[in-house]
Amino acid sequence: MKPIIVKSRQKVSEDQILGETRTDPILSRWRSSIWKLLWKDLLLYTIVYLVIGLVYRFALPEEYQIHMESLIKYCHTQNAGLPLTFLLGFYVSLVVSRWWNQYCSLPWPDTIATCLRAVKVKEGEEEEARITRRTIMRYCVLAYLLCLRRLSLKLRKKFPTMRNVITTGLLTEAEAKRIGEEDSVRQHGGSNWWIPLLWSTEIAENDTNISSAPVYGYVQMQLAGYRQKLTDVLNYGHVPIPLVYSQVVHLAVYFYFGVSLISEQWIIWRKEGDEILYLYYPLFMTMKFLFYFGWLRVAETLYNPFGEDDDDFALEELIDRHVKVAMRIVDKIEDPPLLQKDAFWDIPNPKLMADKDDDHNDDDDVTIELITSQEKRDPRK
Repeated sequence: MKPIIVKSRQKVSEDQILGETRTDPILSRWRSSIWKLLWKDLLLYTIVYLVIGLVYRFALPEEYQIHMESLIKYCHTQNAGLPLTFLLGFYVSLVVSRWWNQYCSLPWPDTIATCLRAVKVKEGEEEEARITRRTIMRYCVLAYLLCLRRLSLKLRKKFPTMRNVITTGLLTEAEAKRIGEEDSVRQHGGSNWWIPLLWSTEIAENDTNISSAPVYGYVQMQLAGYRQKLTDVLNYGHVPIPLVYSQVVHLAVYFYFGVSLISEQWIIWRKEGDEILYLYYPLFMTMKFLFYFGWLRVAETLYNPFGEDDDDFALEELIDRHVKVAMRIVDKIEDPPLLQKDAFWDIPNPKLMADKDDDHNDDDDVTIELITSQEKRDPRK
């Protein structure tokens, strides 16, 4: 029997798609935008610029105005040679690369859970085997939390002590005593976040079902890789970007725009040939401020992705997701669907979606489209 072709008329919202799919103008957005990051700084900077201009034009006597104009010309000449684009561009590139690599280094427990799920359990031992599998996954997520708690301000605020970690259910009182308080901020040797992973390897080694399974070596290798990835993430906290490099970039940007408060002032006409177009608002300086300070704010925002900014990693959601998915994988409480012939059985050239130019479907072609529950209830929509 061939499948029924069902067409969907439901409109798909952009909120249903993962990633950047919004079609509204980029410049009109607010969350994580340049406007949200810079509007206070730009307002203050513009006010200071206008105050200096008013003092120069209306408060200073002519003699001091002439000295001011010489200073404006000198600052304008000297400020133009500052290699700001090179310094800032290289720095931002380094920070963005570091930010992305930190996220890619975060481990996911799914592979370990899948390997444990593949272990064949002896008859009558499923309950004990299930406890073993869930304990190993609980320890994996616990190590994840304890490790990132050393880097993340948000996690540290939510779990300031081991007593708070115990309330999550990932840790028992006895296990907390063996791990310790985990309140040291020493770079090396001050944390026992890795101990739950050590327990996981020992549990897998002592379990006869796991240790005798063909995937045993792969399970141990994945546990070691899981620990290595957490160590890689922790290394970013051990070795930050050198302070002197960040200071040089910040000093260059602040110095440039500090001098621009003088160098970008409009000079009063005094003789033939001095005529220039005077704009009451510093439009081009404002754009340069948005460009360069926006660049700098990007680096400051992404410098520590484990903070509380809009673009920082959603570690709480990740941890909740890992607990949910890992435990569901290792629980053998749901049978897979029944085996049956698929919709493409004996069809040599199946099509998942029809071409727009196709006015009809060939006998050997199948078109399958989505239908929503709402349309099943009310086919008129």
